Amino acid sequence: MREGTALFDVAAFARVLTRGVPHVGLLPGDAARRQAVVVRHGDGLVLWLLPRDEGQAADAQQAERERAARHEVEQALARAEQTVGALREAEERYRLATRATHDVLWDWHFATDRVRWDPGTGDAFGHATSVLEHNLGWWGERVHEDDRYRVVDQLMEFVASTGDVWNEEYRFQRADGSWAHVLDRGVLARDDEGRPVRMIGSMMDVTERTRQMETMVEEARFRERFIGILGHDLRNPLNAIVLSARAQKRRGPLECTTEQHRQHAQRIESSATRMGNMIADLLDLTRARLAGGIPLRKGPTDLGAVCKQVVDELSAAYPDRAIAVDVDGKAEGEWDAERLAQVLSNLVGNALEHGSAEAPVFLRCFAKGDHQVVEVQNPGTPIPEELRERLFDPFRQGEGEREHGRRRNGGLGLGLFIVKEIVQSHGGLVEVTSSEKDGTTFTVLLPRPPRPKAKVKSGRGRTRTA
Repeated sequence: MREGTALFDVAAFARVLTRGVPHVGLLPGDAARRQAVVVRHGDGLVLWLLPRDEGQAADAQQAERERAARHEVEQALARAEQTVGALREAEERYRLATRATHDVLWDWHFATDRVRWDPGTGDAFGHATSVLEHNLGWWGERVHEDDRYRVVDQLMEFVASTGDVWNEEYRFQRADGSWAHVLDRGVLARDDEGRPVRMIGSMMDVTERTRQMETMVEEARFRERFIGILGHDLRNPLNAIVLSARAQKRRGPLECTTEQHRQHAQRIESSATRMGNMIADLLDLTRARLAGGIPLRKGPTDLGAVCKQVVDELSAAYPDRAIAVDVDGKAEGEWDAERLAQVLSNLVGNALEHGSAEAPVFLRCFAKGDHQVVEVQNPGTPIPEELRERLFDPFRQGEGEREHGRRRNGGLGLGLFIVKEIVQSHGGLVEVTSSEKDGTTFTVLLPRPPRPKAKVKSGRGRTRTA
């Protein structure tokens, strides 16, 4: 070894110190390459430099490049992991937000015509992930048939337009067959030439909101109709009473014939009766809507006797019509006889008003399992299906009958609503079927408690011993 030799490349040595690069050719000649060179700095630092051959230098350079490449890859992986973590956090936050709002996300790619549904579809509408089809047809088949053409046509028109935001309300079928009211909103992305590329949107279940709005609208209509009745329908019979009384007052005993007196008296009586019936119906309506239901006074009741009594009363009022009554077996139970007489009088009266004048009205009473069944059937023109759906709603029956020329004279359209309320207050059910072949049949089902052993009401205050 030689200490303090100057046989090396100063510039190359500087690169060794500053950059850490491998040094080749520090000493000239092959012999020098195999010698160790000692360099002593002024501060006392001693460096031992061992020259390497060309192969070792190349390997060192490759190793350095690989180390630098690994470092860059590690940094890229770290950045990618941070990005993925942020995306996962954002996705989880968005998923929780959509679950909190019950929104269902969808993603429509126009190039493939595929629709990706959010897994929340199962939570919102009950559709399992396995049955979801990734196309627009699956969605369209579950839009209510009354809304389908309108909604699909508007969506296609929107895609063909230049707009970028679409929204629509419609009914969407749940997995159990029921219908949800949904608010569907979507944003459309287009390419530089304006062609649709992708549309992302969400379906929000607004069934409860829609129901609340419908209830508010219905209540507003109810109040408006109620005020109209007080201002018009009740005033008409009252005016008739006043006019008849004034006519009687103006004429002296010698000016009025017996027939005129009879006509005035009949007019006063019928108007007062009609007005009394309206007031009774309005009171029942108010009790049903505001007081939790129509009150009942239950007691031992013979429903068969109630049926026959109602038929006798209506036969006297309609002497030209035939009413056939059939009571099969005993029909006794704990019911409100007066209220059930009101139910039967309304149903049979409607049948006489709206049924064929040439055909009889049939009233049947029989037991079936744990229920007592009453049927009122009449031939004639069937009730349209759209009217049957709202036949038991307050006032709407009257509106529908006016449209079809079927409203009973002097009625408010509350009769069938009150029938339903009375039957439901007994824990029963009333339903209607109507067809061209069989006519119209109203069926009342009342639960049958154990037969009482006591005095039994037959309706209108009469009793007999059981």
